[in-house]
Amino acid sequence: MQELSQQISRIQQKMQDLWLYAQKLAKENQQLKLELHEANTAKMELTQKIEQLEQSKAALQIGVDTWNDADKKELATKVNSYLKEIEHWLAVLKSA
Repeated sequence: MQELSQQISRIQQKMQDLWLYAQKLAKENQQLKLELHEANTAKMELTQKIEQLEQSKAALQIGVDTWNDADKKELATKVNSYLKEIEHWLAVLKSA
């Protein structure tokens, strides 16, 4: 009889351990969902910024033919800076 009581106690302990583990996993899952939502929001904002930069680049490219060499060089520097920024944020998105 005592052996049966011990087995029941072990089963109850294992059930309690499993319940605690399930609670821990639920909490971790909630945290991961929050992080995913934040990452998706950041990704959307960065995607919009990239689109804006690409539109700016396209608009600037239209008038390049009428510019002198100094203006073209300045534009090339700005475009390269924008491209580096885009590449940086794409790398951030890929790592998220």
